[in-house]
Amino acid sequence: MNDAYPTDDSPDDGAGQAALFPLLSGEGNQRLVVEWIQAHDRYTLVDPDQPVETATFDCCILDGEMLQTHAETLRARKRKAKPALLPCLLLIPEADLSLIETDSGEIADSVVFETADEVVSMPIKKAELEWRTQALVRLRTQSQRLKERTETLELFKQAVEASGHAIWISDTDGTINYVNPAFESITGYSRDEAVGESPNLLNSGEMDDDFYSDLWETITAGDTWHEEITNQRSDGSQYVADQTIAPIVEDGEPRAFVAVQTDITERKELEGRLSLYRDIIERLEDPIMIQTCEGEFRLVNDALCSFAGLSRDELLGDGEYTFMDEETATTIARQKQRVIETEQPVEYSVEPTFKHSDREAIFYTSRYPYYEDGELAGTLAICRNVTDLEERTRQLHVLDNILRHNIRNELNVIHGRGEQLRGDLEGELEAAAGTIVDRAETLLTTSEKSRKITTVLSDPREPISADIGQVVRVLAEEIAGDWPNAEIDVTGPTELVVSANESISAALEELFTNAVIHNDSEEPHVCVDLTVDGSCGVLRVRDNGPGIPEFDTDVLEAGEAIETLSHGSGLGLWLVYWIINHSGGEIHVDEREPRGTEITIWLPLETDV
Repeated sequence: MNDAYPTDDSPDDGAGQAALFPLLSGEGNQRLVVEWIQAHDRYTLVDPDQPVETATFDCCILDGEMLQTHAETLRARKRKAKPALLPCLLLIPEADLSLIETDSGEIADSVVFETADEVVSMPIKKAELEWRTQALVRLRTQSQRLKERTETLELFKQAVEASGHAIWISDTDGTINYVNPAFESITGYSRDEAVGESPNLLNSGEMDDDFYSDLWETITAGDTWHEEITNQRSDGSQYVADQTIAPIVEDGEPRAFVAVQTDITERKELEGRLSLYRDIIERLEDPIMIQTCEGEFRLVNDALCSFAGLSRDELLGDGEYTFMDEETATTIARQKQRVIETEQPVEYSVEPTFKHSDREAIFYTSRYPYYEDGELAGTLAICRNVTDLEERTRQLHVLDNILRHNIRNELNVIHGRGEQLRGDLEGELEAAAGTIVDRAETLLTTSEKSRKITTVLSDPREPISADIGQVVRVLAEEIAGDWPNAEIDVTGPTELVVSANESISAALEELFTNAVIHNDSEEPHVCVDLTVDGSCGVLRVRDNGPGIPEFDTDVLEAGEAIETLSHGSGLGLWLVYWIINHSGGEIHVDEREPRGTEITIWLPLETDV
């Protein structure tokens, strides 16, 4: 109830002012009642000129004429206020019984008992008016409080019925007398099956006697018990519940118990898996981390802590700038931003130095988008420590350079001497010298292919944008110039930009050259067709040659059959495979009818174009 005009159904704590609405036809009586109301601090006067339909009051004081005029309206107001009482006090002259006799007694039955809650005779006796008004106001206050409690109980019942937690109530000997729908859903027992039984109905046999002894000792002492418990459903399956049982205490003694259960079976299974994953992550010697979109660490393993020279608590909430050189931290920040912007994984290598541990290492990192509740929450990174591998690779690279340099020098000497001999000799000896020159040239070509392969494998770089439409046409023109009897046709778009390894031109040159020099037709014919298929640029190379051996097909398609390499072109096909593989592409080989080969290459289109 507000200070001036309480609502029909607002609570009254007994200390506030009750609003009285005088509704009297006689001017003298109206003035008398108004003055009486104004003389009492416990009451507030409702303006008599307000419409009966909208006036806000706790009690209406009216006479017979106003009752007859407004009876229907007042009855509607009283019905609307239920279950709270909206009382009306009727003032009737002692000597005038005409009101009671009107309508053959209907006023007495339907008005006095349905509209008026008390009757006071006139002339008005202030003492009687006082105590009857107080009684009606007190009844209204009590009815409002009862209405509040009823509504609260109804709301509580609805909440319990709608709750996703299993709830049941039992008496002090453990007999269940109420279960909610969630109890039925979780346990499989219907209300009829559960009521009248004890909670032992759910006993799975997994909890020992001491568990239940502690439970009963706690709740019968008036305390709340909270533990996880393994229960059994009606179908015999088990579930794990987080359970709270509290006593309902009255006069210091428990008179009932209420239990609330949450099915946490899935959570416990997930915790078990997470514990296993955590154990695996901690055992790994490679740093693993989860970071927010802002770069703050959410999860780190011991390996990262060891490299950083900081504890887990010191790392959580910070980023790479805390423990590594600024240049590397900036590189990592850019890679994280790529993942967040594209929601695609990235791979990169970094060689950080660590401020606190004075360690150095080379990491090959795979970084992925990380989601929580379906929303991008940050990144997850797995950092492979390839320091030892990189060192061995560098050593092998140096050895490879030395060997190839020495072999190339020696071959050049052999080639030169062979050319000299071929010019000085005749007949079979001249032919033998030519064979020496040819073999030397073949070995020099193989050495050059080996150098290219070593470059591709030892220095993997991010793919670049490559216009294979232009690359293919330039290569076709060059090869046609070297082999005038070969016909090379190129069809498709003049511009087709893909994402590829920077050596993609070498791979395509190897394919085109093989299609010509291993072609035994009198007129070698190579067709190169460029198309777009979804998110890929497609290049098809068709020839009319004798086809390629099965082991060369295995090399091109899957990088297999290395033990079968038996000629220089085989090494070239390995070069093709590794370049296309490092470009994120695929290769497929088909035989053509009646003869020939079709090689199809798929390369991802450049998305930034």
